[in-house]
Amino acid sequence: MRGFVKTLFIFFVIFISFILKNYAQSVFKNKTQNEKINEIFNTYQNIDSIYIQYKDKAPSVLFLYEPLKEKHSNPYITKDITTYKVDFEGDKLWLQRDYNLLYQFIFQDELESEIEKTTDKEDYTLMITSKKSAISSFLQSGGVGAVINPKKKQDFIKLLNTNYIGCADVITDSILIIQAVILRNGEIGENEIIYGKSKFLYNYFMKTYLNFVANQPAKKEDRRNFQNKNDKWLFKPRISNTQRTSLIDIYLRLNPHKTFTVSTQGNYRLLKIKDYHINPNDPIFY
Repeated sequence: MRGFVKTLFIFFVIFISFILKNYAQSVFKNKTQNEKINEIFNTYQNIDSIYIQYKDKAPSVLFLYEPLKEKHSNPYITKDITTYKVDFEGDKLWLQRDYNLLYQFIFQDELESEIEKTTDKEDYTLMITSKKSAISSFLQSGGVGAVINPKKKQDFIKLLNTNYIGCADVITDSILIIQAVILRNGEIGENEIIYGKSKFLYNYFMKTYLNFVANQPAKKEDRRNFQNKNDKWLFKPRISNTQRTSLIDIYLRLNPHKTFTVSTQGNYRLLKIKDYHINPNDPIFY
């Protein structure tokens, strides 16, 4: 089903790209935005087109399309796609590092107000090529991936903050992104630092996580041997008929004032854990 949706979206991209190249006009009220777009395409010549999904008038997902580096087995897939969840701090960090001009463009305070729309849409897709731009009501859904349990998140952050006061090896203002496999029972499986270098911060996070989980109330199992609809878990795996082994990126920042920021994203992930061996009987959903 996911493959069908992806193929459908590719068809949509090809169709809209044709329209943009031949008929569409700029949707920006100020020509300054078009000048910024020209600079982006001149700087990053690998980019073919840019699709930004807005939700509640804020940028949510960014799709970057490039020509295929090698022929795909599916003849209808003619472009490579790189996806950023730009409402996730971790992906914003990657975007700023890899495409800083595009990052600056997307997060201008005035950008959304300068997009000319026929109706006051709050959810829409902004489509941009090197010459044209347009908007569409079409939105691609990434489904519901692995998440941090919102009922437990603040308690976990509070524990991170409280325990850190007593740490002898104190560091400040450091960022890690940890990619983790979330097992079907909600536990963290294989994991790896994919951004940052602080082993101390990683060890502190994992020690606090294990302490937090160990002190949760006993879990009630349902008849399928899964624990009470995830209510007691810090992380929830992807749900597709039942719990599935999932992938999640965890953004961890130790702020200058010695408190922690934690955010996570389980949609549109790219497996970066080195030497991970996928079990064909228990594949990762992401």
